[in-house]
Formats: sequence, C-alpha cells, structure tokens
Amino acid sequence: MAISPGYFLKEAGVSFRRNWVMSLGAIITIFFSLLLVGTFVITGILIQEILASVEEKVMIQVFLKDGYAPEDLDPLQTSLVEDARINSVEYVSKEQALERFKEQTADSPEIVDQLPNNPLPASLEVELVDPEDVEAVVVDIKAHPNFVNLIANPEDPEKDLKYGAEIIDKLFQLTNVVRVVVIVLVAMLVFVSMIFISNTIRLAIYARRKEIAIMRLVGASNWFIRMPFLLEGVMQGLIGAALAIGVVVVMRQWLVPWLSDTLPFLPVTLSAGATAQLGLILAAFGVAIGLIGSIFALRRYLRV
Repeated sequence: MAISPGYFLKEAGVSFRRNWVMSLGAIITIFFSLLLVGTFVITGILIQEILASVEEKVMIQVFLKDGYAPEDLDPLQTSLVEDARINSVEYVSKEQALERFKEQTADSPEIVDQLPNNPLPASLEVELVDPEDVEAVVVDIKAHPNFVNLIANPEDPEKDLKYGAEIIDKLFQLTNVVRVVVIVLVAMLVFVSMIFISNTIRLAIYARRKEIAIMRLVGASNWFIRMPFLLEGVMQGLIGAALAIGVVVVMRQWLVPWLSDTLPFLPVTLSAGATAQLGLILAAFGVAIGLIGSIFALRRYLRV
C-alpha cells in the first residue's frame, strides 16, 4: 500500500506543534547561524569589489624636485616605459599638477587664490599591469642611479614616492580577521542548532514512543518511522533559512543603497542575481543543518 507524502508532512507538522518551544529555539538558532553566513558573504562581496577598485587605482608617483636635469629624468623614464610590469608612464608638469588641484578644490577656489606661487612638484605617474608588483617596482625605482638626483629628499626617498599598496595590505588583513571570526561564530551556532534540533527530535521520539512501538509490531519499515522526524528537522531548517533570506533581502534593499550614498567614492553594489544565489545557498545550508541534526538524533535515540 502506497503512503502519500502528505501523510509524512502531516505527521511532521503534528510533532512540530507538540514541541513548538524546542522547535522555535532550533529555528532561531538556525536563523542566526545562516544570517551570519549571509552577512559574511555579502561583506566579502562588497570588500572584494572595494579591493578591486582600490587596486585599479594603485599608482606610483615619483615627485621631482624643482630644477631637476632633464638628462637625469630621461633614462629613468625610459627604463620604466620598457618595464613589462608597467602599463604606462605619464609625466605631469608643475602646471598640470596645479590645474588638477584647482579641479579638485573647485568648491573652494579661495584655497588656490591664497597660494603665492605654484608649490606643487612635477611628477612621474606609473600605472602597473598587476598592482601586486608595486613593491618590486618601487625597489627598482629607488635603485636607479638617477633617482636620487631627481628628488628633493635623497636622504629619505619615501617622501618623494607615493603608492597605496599598504592600504590594500591592511584591507586584506582586516578581511582575514573578519573571516576567521565569522567562521568560528558560524561553526558554534551551527553546532548549537544541531543540538537544538537533536533535542527536539528526541522529545518527539519520546512523546510518540508508544505509537512507534505499535508501528514496529505491525511491521512498519525503518524509513516509514523515521521520515516524519527527518521532515520535521528539514522544516525547522527551512523556516530558519527563510527568515535569514528575508533579512538578507532587506539588507540588499536598504543597506546597500545607503552605503552607496554614504560612500559614493566606493563601488558598493550587490546584484539581484548574487542575492538569489545567496538565498539558494542559505536554503541548502538550512536543509543540511536540519537533516544532519535529525539523523544524529534518530541514530542515537531511535533504535529501528
């Protein structure tokens, strides 16, 4: 005789209602676990976009002293142009530097008006093919024999070199710390979720122990007895995942636009496709947590 899937769902629902306090605890714990996972993934996506944007802007600037000799500049510029790690080398004169500064301070023109003369130095702007090569290229620039003749502070060359690799390193360090902390918290919450689900299933097994004994006597199969308990765990996992997905959607609708308005200079975006993929991942995690917790309880407390 075939058993309708609706029977198992009904039995799972009955058990869910009977042990609603423990079920609620399991759902809340799963919700927080998956919310942390979702928050971590969203944060990771945004940080990766920001890092990619910062990396694109990594540029080495070599500030030149006033009155430098062109015959000192040409060999350095030529060596940089011929370097395969370098995408482009642009010479910026003092006049061009002042014009850029005027554009940047267009809202406060009095700043430029108060300058008695042009204090900005000429420079070389070096754009790299791969931003990770910035340190090696800087070392080669310092080692060039003409470099000290072109800068105003030969005793302290770092003052005449500007590049942003240290910012990227700090961002990566911060990302790694956040990743470790979140992974530890998620692992702890997932473990607690499984304990809640296991205890819920254990109570359901105890409450239905006489019914289970009768089913054994009439020859019910092991899977027939286990299926409602497995479905109960899956229901708890799916409800917790649905709550987490709802919060993630709200975060995308509210938090991401707010960050974009607050930090217009950073690329803070999260596509609908990425949000949908994240929702599927959270749902799969919820089902997995519910199933694993149920299986653990069944193996330990239900001997069939």
